[in-house]
Amino acid sequence: MSISMGTAAAGPVLGHAGAAAAARAHAAALGRPFRATATRQELLGAVAAAAGGPAFVLAPEDGLDLRLTGELAETARAHAVRLGVLPLPPDPAAAARLLDRSARAVGAGPRHPHRTLHYCDFRSEAVPGPRHSYGSADSDAFVDRLAEGAEAVVLHSHGNGADFRVGRHVLCLQADPLRPAPGRPGEQYLPCQAGGPCRLEHKTGFRAFHGAGAVRTRLLVLLSCSAWQPAGGLLGARFQLARRLLDGPHVAGFVASTRINHGTPQLGAAVERLLDTGAPLGEVALRINLLAGEGLASYVCVGDPELRIPAEAGPGTPSAPAAGTRAPARSAARPAAAVAAVTAPVPLPDEPRAARRLVQSRIVRRAVAAGDRPEADLALADRLAAAGRPDPAPDGELDRTLCEFLAATLAHRGPDVHDYLSGSVGYSPEEPTELRHHCGHRLLRLRVVPRDLPAGALALYVCERCGSAHTLPPGGEPPRVVLGPETLTLHLARPLATGGRCTAARQPIGGRPEAALPVTELAPGTREVTVPLPRDGAPGLRRIAVALVADGEFSVHQLPLTEARSTRTAPRKAGRPCWTP
Repeated sequence: MSISMGTAAAGPVLGHAGAAAAARAHAAALGRPFRATATRQELLGAVAAAAGGPAFVLAPEDGLDLRLTGELAETARAHAVRLGVLPLPPDPAAAARLLDRSARAVGAGPRHPHRTLHYCDFRSEAVPGPRHSYGSADSDAFVDRLAEGAEAVVLHSHGNGADFRVGRHVLCLQADPLRPAPGRPGEQYLPCQAGGPCRLEHKTGFRAFHGAGAVRTRLLVLLSCSAWQPAGGLLGARFQLARRLLDGPHVAGFVASTRINHGTPQLGAAVERLLDTGAPLGEVALRINLLAGEGLASYVCVGDPELRIPAEAGPGTPSAPAAGTRAPARSAARPAAAVAAVTAPVPLPDEPRAARRLVQSRIVRRAVAAGDRPEADLALADRLAAAGRPDPAPDGELDRTLCEFLAATLAHRGPDVHDYLSGSVGYSPEEPTELRHHCGHRLLRLRVVPRDLPAGALALYVCERCGSAHTLPPGGEPPRVVLGPETLTLHLARPLATGGRCTAARQPIGGRPEAALPVTELAPGTREVTVPLPRDGAPGLRRIAVALVADGEFSVHQLPLTEARSTRTAPRKAGRPCWTP
């Protein structure tokens, strides 16, 4: 497949549904051909017809949903189209301002002192290759350079759409005057966006929070999970940092993923090189999606796909300091090394069930090392490691203790228990499945593989809308999840042959532990597991998780709770736990 970077033929501006009139005027302002589309199939056909070139789609914000966005990205990948989308807000004045900025951005010359900046939060040191690269140990220097301004920035970091971690700093929508008005009933937002607590307020290692105004760049690439969420996503448009940046004075366009993803540090370096050589934003999104192979295309250019760095470099580029000139502090041992030292005497089994017992032991040790669990839990880790032998005998008491650990972990830290293995595992390519999450969106499957213990791999199912959905042993099929007004029910793919145990908890906010559902015994033959939903809590998006332990294996099943279901307006009776139905 060839991708053209030429500009000989201007690609079309496609006005979809209610955005047709505005798109026609925008096409005239840009001097590009225009085509109106009325249906999804007509729009997808128009994008396919732009094969090998650019296409710029303007659509009503509430009509550009996750399904349509995914179909557009897949079509663009299949036909090598440099695609850009621009969701127009329902307020005509806001839409007009967005279009005016888009038209003026195309011919804009250099305005920032630095040409490119690259930051990766998953390494302490700079990634080799980019002109100016920064790792987490140099986050102070990166934030300083970002405040000075750059033509293009690549940010590879943890994020959720509203905030992004940058070493000792946080880019957060709530941190400056561009923050949105508090969330209202029926909208999708985080608790902190409606007067609730900040999810990071208990973290003491952050030096400063910076708002949208601190992101001074024309072009932005966010290599992060769910950095932009179309209509119907977990966060509404006005509660997302990336979308808000388009309303500010600096960012003209960005590339971001619509869902959870896993990328290596080298991906960010490759993207920076593309931008530095003049590749347009639409091509950046296309090339990232091509790397996904058979997986779903999830990266989208939001803004004009032909935006690129001007040929002339910024005046301050030669003198911009590189992060590598500072020696990062590395006095603390890496967690992976500590785990390896503790578990080295234990033979590494190649039988999957035995290997997964050892993985369970590592998860417990990591939780203790992180300060999430007391040192007394190391006794559980030792017992799990000792059970990591071929054909381990059933041990119901050990399973119950593991379930109690999971209950405490869900209530104190949250549902992504597999994250305790970060730094010591690899991720397989994603595989589309025929399964659907409770929200109706597709589930993707990948394997979380310990590098030194491949037999202990776990299967991770990810919803393209909701993120992590199921963690379970490979070969296991996720349960069907039904969310009712007051309960959550798991319909298991097969009955529990020997019974098991279950617990559940809602995601804590800001270090405030939630009340976990007491460990419940499940009888042999159980096909359904039903837990009550919490009856109180801060408004805004929360997650709930159910953990099962049966016959030496564990699984965690999670889903988001919207504002209507995470909050109960009826007051609790004194003394009744929040799990009481």
